[in-house]
Amino acid sequence: MITRALILAAGKGVPIGEAGVPNCLTLVGGRTLLDRTLALLESVGVQKIGIVVGYAGGAIRRHVADTGRRVTFYENAEWDGPNGLSVLAARAFVTERTLLVMADQIQAPALVGELCALPAAGGPTVLAVDRDLGRVFDVDDATKVRLAGDRVTAIGKPLVRYEGISAGLFVMAPSLIAALDQLPRPSLTEGVQAAATQGLVVARDVAGKLWQDVDTPPMRLHAEWLLRVYGDELSRPAVPGGATASTAADTLALIERLLAEKDEPGYVLFSPGPVMTSARVKAALVHHDVCHRDDDYAAVVGRLQQKLRPVFGATDRHDMLLITGSGTAAMEMAISSSVPSDKKILVVANGAFGERLDEIAALHGIPRVTLRYPWGTLPDPAHVARALDADPDIAATAMIHHETSVGVLNPVGDVARLCRARGVTSIVDAVSALGVEDIDVARDGIDICYSSANKCLHSVSGVSFLCVAPEVWPRVAAIAPRVYYLDLKRHRRYLDELRQTPFTPAVSSFFALETALDELAEAGGVPARRALYRERSLRIRRVFADLGFESLTNTGRESHTISTFRLPDHLSVSGFYDAMKGRGFIVYRAKGDLAARHVQIANMGELPDATIDAFLAAVTAVVTESRRGAEAPSERPALKSVGPR
Repeated sequence: MITRALILAAGKGVPIGEAGVPNCLTLVGGRTLLDRTLALLESVGVQKIGIVVGYAGGAIRRHVADTGRRVTFYENAEWDGPNGLSVLAARAFVTERTLLVMADQIQAPALVGELCALPAAGGPTVLAVDRDLGRVFDVDDATKVRLAGDRVTAIGKPLVRYEGISAGLFVMAPSLIAALDQLPRPSLTEGVQAAATQGLVVARDVAGKLWQDVDTPPMRLHAEWLLRVYGDELSRPAVPGGATASTAADTLALIERLLAEKDEPGYVLFSPGPVMTSARVKAALVHHDVCHRDDDYAAVVGRLQQKLRPVFGATDRHDMLLITGSGTAAMEMAISSSVPSDKKILVVANGAFGERLDEIAALHGIPRVTLRYPWGTLPDPAHVARALDADPDIAATAMIHHETSVGVLNPVGDVARLCRARGVTSIVDAVSALGVEDIDVARDGIDICYSSANKCLHSVSGVSFLCVAPEVWPRVAAIAPRVYYLDLKRHRRYLDELRQTPFTPAVSSFFALETALDELAEAGGVPARRALYRERSLRIRRVFADLGFESLTNTGRESHTISTFRLPDHLSVSGFYDAMKGRGFIVYRAKGDLAARHVQIANMGELPDATIDAFLAAVTAVVTESRRGAEAPSERPALKSVGPR
């Protein structure tokens, strides 16, 4: 078997970590790339390891010495030249077939183990080749391989016709050294091509075992993702017949490759919608083209209605109406469709979205009574009761459950019960609450409750929905429509009679919503997600408090989904926002009078613990830098905006 391995770690390449740190010492998945490679080689029985160094070679030597490992170092004085020079610098090491490994790479242990099981004596150079082109992160930049059976006939990045991609792993025969010797300042690829021309290179298919070059920042992010999804084994599940499973994760790998090629930078969102979405939700957006009037798509609409009911706490008698539009579309449908022309609406407002309820009612010419509270102050149900009793012309009451602009939970259940006792229609906005906060339309007697897909349900933007109690329909039967697209009765008629929406829906977003609802159910439903959000929120609030941020409210009714903070005096909102964006994170600027000194941090969406830890570390770094600048303004520059990575 192969007992020798040579690691090429001489080049500088594109920095993927801290400035001045060689790429092989960058942390990926909590360990340096070099440590991963050394541990892997030891685990498969490699006994002698050589490392070719050049750029920052001293740092690499010290790092290996600190681990106590015994390796042989070779110096490549021409480290900024082609990588074939690194192989030639270690020619004395290649006395038999030797495994050749790139230092800036992760590999499946099973793949390396298979290569090392080959005989050390005799035989050609063996190149690991990935034939699954859809899995490769950046095909354009990859080294392509043309094959004739298992024999390599051509290799290089510019190849137009090719059957596979080089995985960057070789069992290197001494004949490859001889081929390199015949070329002036050769690259390794040129040497392999020369040996292949003589029939001295064969391919070994990786057969679904994962690998990833890590020589650009986007590749590093993709490598981190692979390790989170597949673990250190980097192994995909097998399916009958020997093929690998086509999973949502594989689809996401293709999507991430396409995203990496776009000009726009990618960020991690800590804002209250849209939110980060999972691999399965992203994959659900890729589907065959379908007709929204076909029975198969009607089945999707029907399934969505059934899957939304338990999230609302609804019964089978509640109607679920699906809209293509944001949460504000559902808000406008509820208000415009539920108040008779000769009646009034009571609006309870203690933040920006309560004010939006009032604006929509005013736009449609609906007479209204408005109970306004200072932003962040909890409404008093007793005030609502007095207003309803004082004016019998009030036909509906509208209120926000989670007032997102301040981060507090309003007593919608108490108010809905007051309305139900008086025959008044209760309208509850649960846009940023549904899926996490405690809401139960049947228990609380809520008549119309609406929400959207792109917040606590972890789906994509473009879909909202209303849960309508059976008691509502006799009240709205005689109300003339104020709008065309957002007519409540029209939507109900299409769903009842055809299981369709009256107008063309956001087809792909409906598929994504169904997948997100499946994920919610599989993870334990709303109670489990509430517990997850509570833990996230506590972690974020503790760190921000320690750094000098002050919570806007302390009512005991703060949400589990978003925190509203006043910044320390040495930080500006724009400076904090720009500095966090420069580190790859998007926070949220507060609204209204809070905008000058407050930011909001949402913990909605697909946010692994490691991502939250990285975010909190970035916040700490930004605050520390700003505080130092404030303490010594004459010596240190003020915090500056940093451009996107």
